[in-house]
Amino acid sequence: MTNIREELCRDMPRALVTTWFSDVSVVSADEQVLTICSPIEYKREMIRNRYLRALSDAATAVTGQTCEVRLVGGDDLPEPEPDTPARADGEWRGRREFAFENFIVGESNKYAYSASLAVADSPGSATHNPLFLYGGSGLGKTHLLLAINNRICKKRPDFRILVFSAEQFTNDLVNALQNKKTIDFRERYRSADLLLVDDIQFIAGRDFSQEEFFHTFNTLFDDNKQIVLTSDRPPRDLQKLEERLRTRFEGGLLIDINPPDFETRMAIVKSKALSLGMILPVDVTVYLAETITSNVRQLEGAVKKLMATRNLMRADIDLKAAQEAVADMIRENPGLNPTPQLIMRAVCDFYRLDERQITGKGRQAHLVTARQTAMFLFRDMTNLSLEQIGERHFSRDHTTVMHSIQRVEDRRREDTAYDSEVKTIIENIRGV
Repeated sequence: MTNIREELCRDMPRALVTTWFSDVSVVSADEQVLTICSPIEYKREMIRNRYLRALSDAATAVTGQTCEVRLVGGDDLPEPEPDTPARADGEWRGRREFAFENFIVGESNKYAYSASLAVADSPGSATHNPLFLYGGSGLGKTHLLLAINNRICKKRPDFRILVFSAEQFTNDLVNALQNKKTIDFRERYRSADLLLVDDIQFIAGRDFSQEEFFHTFNTLFDDNKQIVLTSDRPPRDLQKLEERLRTRFEGGLLIDINPPDFETRMAIVKSKALSLGMILPVDVTVYLAETITSNVRQLEGAVKKLMATRNLMRADIDLKAAQEAVADMIRENPGLNPTPQLIMRAVCDFYRLDERQITGKGRQAHLVTARQTAMFLFRDMTNLSLEQIGERHFSRDHTTVMHSIQRVEDRRREDTAYDSEVKTIIENIRGV
């Protein structure tokens, strides 16, 4: 397949060949029929729709005879031998597109990436067990979780891996109780070599689920089995999480994944565009990276929208098209990704204060109101944690931020005039 890829590079940019054919392998070559496997469905569809002729020509050039190319996916290959060890079990098994190689690393996530890679290469190590990744939605927590799964599946086929969400754990527990199969439930979850749990915050407040997960956690941890958890916030901010679970989560390696910086956002846009077979103009890439600042998933969604515009409307991808695509997203999701600087400026303008007054030590009533309002909006409209809001922007600890947010929420319920003020500032930020 290497020779065929090199032949493709004669007529196609190498970046495109790498994007679409790097994981393609030859299954068989028989009677002028070349059968190749592309394991990822969206890549397979792109090859079938756009590059099958080029692939056939390249194969013909390499083999010296006319080749018909037959494209198959992983599910079309023969079943493994009966003695092949079991792979990952759970709701995300088989999601092979989530790999470390596809994860864009930047300043905001390099620690989480390195720790996840270390877990995949040496599961169960005392230095990173449990591994607790937390951060806002769309920042790559689930990607890293599944990348660990996929890497260990390749390196340790003997491992029994469970990968699931906290919601699935609760649903499985309820079903086990209803069907009187709690023994089977416990055997399944407590016999894993690797436990990967997404959105563990949803277990908080569910007493029986917390009880079962506590014993599952202890059983695996005491047996040196690796546990990886993700959450939208650190354990100390999970209000209804039992203290005994909180202390166990905090006893491992806690890593915060921050919103990506500008350079990382640029790399994400370029990578996603290439994976879809596009090379975006520089001004379009810069515009998307500057406009969508706190969510990787939304960045990727914007690129997909541009691709749809190109394919469905047969329109060129230019800055105007990018602006229209993002404008649609903002209308669908008001308040999309305002930066902390934009929020602070809006609060300053509304209360006619400067930033130093808001972030300073002044205790006059109007300064406190503006400061607490800004903290509330930082938490409500960005993916920043309480700790990040306090330390980076107000020189205060996370408990002060938490108190300020609660004060704003209480005051909005009690004071309609103040609630209108907050709504006006939000509208100013959104530009509506």
